[in-house]
Amino acid sequence: MQLTAHPLQRVGAYAVAALAGVKDRRRSPESLSAEEIEVARDRMTADVVATAELVDTKAPRSFWLSASYLLWPNSKMNPTNRKSLSIAQRRDQIKQWRECPTSVLAVPCVLCGQAACGFYGKVDIPLAASIEHRNTTVPGHDGMALCVGCLTSFYALPYGCSIRGGKAAGLHSWDDDVLAKMTVRQVLRTQQQAQLASTDASAGAYSREVEALRALRTYEHRIRAGVELYVFSNSNKQQTLDVHSIEQPLAEWLRATLQPATLGTGFRYLIRAHHTPKTAGSVRLAYNAFHRPERLAGTAVSYLARLTDALGAPAPETIELAGLYQSFIREVLDVPQREVDQIVQLGDRIGELLRKHPQRGTLKEFEHVHSEPVRLQAWLKRQATAWTLSHDVSEALVTTEQWRLLFEPGDRVRFHRDLLFVSVLEHLAKTGWLAGTPADRDDQDDTILVEENQ
Repeated sequence: MQLTAHPLQRVGAYAVAALAGVKDRRRSPESLSAEEIEVARDRMTADVVATAELVDTKAPRSFWLSASYLLWPNSKMNPTNRKSLSIAQRRDQIKQWRECPTSVLAVPCVLCGQAACGFYGKVDIPLAASIEHRNTTVPGHDGMALCVGCLTSFYALPYGCSIRGGKAAGLHSWDDDVLAKMTVRQVLRTQQQAQLASTDASAGAYSREVEALRALRTYEHRIRAGVELYVFSNSNKQQTLDVHSIEQPLAEWLRATLQPATLGTGFRYLIRAHHTPKTAGSVRLAYNAFHRPERLAGTAVSYLARLTDALGAPAPETIELAGLYQSFIREVLDVPQREVDQIVQLGDRIGELLRKHPQRGTLKEFEHVHSEPVRLQAWLKRQATAWTLSHDVSEALVTTEQWRLLFEPGDRVRFHRDLLFVSVLEHLAKTGWLAGTPADRDDQDDTILVEENQ
């Protein structure tokens, strides 16, 4: 068995290793012996053959029969004349379909280059072109030459996927260690799901993204490559493929912040920041991570602004979220530490100015001017004069470098201004300026942190 450049084949290959009973996750699927591969094939064959005894997909433990319509349509598991066949006939046909090929063709496998054992198409390979829609081969030709190892990987792929709502979702990474752990975990879950007397086939909004984000929590080491979520259906009614990616810096940041020892309760507050009356915070956070990662930091800033406005002072969450925001722009957006330090230094000075006027409107005014660059420029000029008059120091309130970071056009200017706002709040929170009381909030979305791994 070889690992190829096909992401779904790679997921399937690690699923084969899990089904073969390999305990050492450091072992590559490429090290599997023929006997170990045969163990995995026997387990998969037993699962699909067992469906021969089921009347239909409404029968108890019909997970694989139900899944076959989105994975292997028109296969021997679900022929159009299935109801007219006896159990023995169904069983024989499924066994014949999954029997390990012994022939060797004079053509290489299109994925790994080893000797192919046959030609395969949509019935065996998810998302392969149907023979009715292909014009690159003769009519009726299945088209794709595969070796036994790659074919077995595709049969094992569904075990490494979360299957519900008419679609399968698999997590892939080019970091083999990450892929191994995530796949092994999913294989166990899929096998448990298949043993349930009945399963809920529905899928909540962005539940696949939530599951993927939770999977990052289970990995204890640094992630060295991005993570991709493949959501697909091989159904005849709707063959689809959607790929949602998290690049390596964000994947590692999310993994690290999920660890309580890293940034304390900061991630818990980030979930709260994403909560809306209609959407759970964990769901919205997972959606942004896979679809709109640029919103992650801005959502936290907006959340702090709302709380500050409601309380008239920095909220208790301020210090934790400020640390989280700084880590995000450094590690994900690659903002240099020097730039972060410059803005934080300015935020401390502004906070020192604001502390001299502990009225509710003082912070409100700064929040108002912060949202508009022209107003912020004018406000800083006025405050710079006050700073010079009231401080026996040679250093100005705003340095030339700080002014450039805040107002010179560029990709990072928005993040610099948000960092300034957060830094001012952090300074005031640390000094206890007009300390407020927490607003009533719904903590039900903390489940992503406290939920036990299953």
